[in-house]
Amino acid sequence: MNTLDPSTERAARAFISAIGKLYSVTGAILFGSRARGDHNAGSDADLAVLLPGVHGSTINTMLEMIDAAYAVELESGIVVSPLPIWQDQWDHPEHFSNPSLIRNIQRDGIPL
Repeated sequence: MNTLDPSTERAARAFISAIGKLYSVTGAILFGSRARGDHNAGSDADLAVLLPGVHGSTINTMLEMIDAAYAVELESGIVVSPLPIWQDQWDHPEHFSNPSLIRNIQRDGIPL
């Protein structure tokens, strides 16, 4: 498992805290280059955000999460790119638009 750099972890946790005021977050998993440890200074922090129940309005949820991510970016300089995933999609990746992405996150992601 890769070691998460402190600035990425702080930004991700600040984001999780902010959206926790809006949603019942059941988990968050960092994935992509920052999870693999091969990121550069301009890389975003891809963050799967697990939400309870059956998937809801992805667009509305994304818009609200992007607002919170922007506030974190202003504070930390790290762009957090949230990906809401509902529990039914997590448990059954075939319910998600890109099942292989969920499987990759499950295999390679770093839970926060």
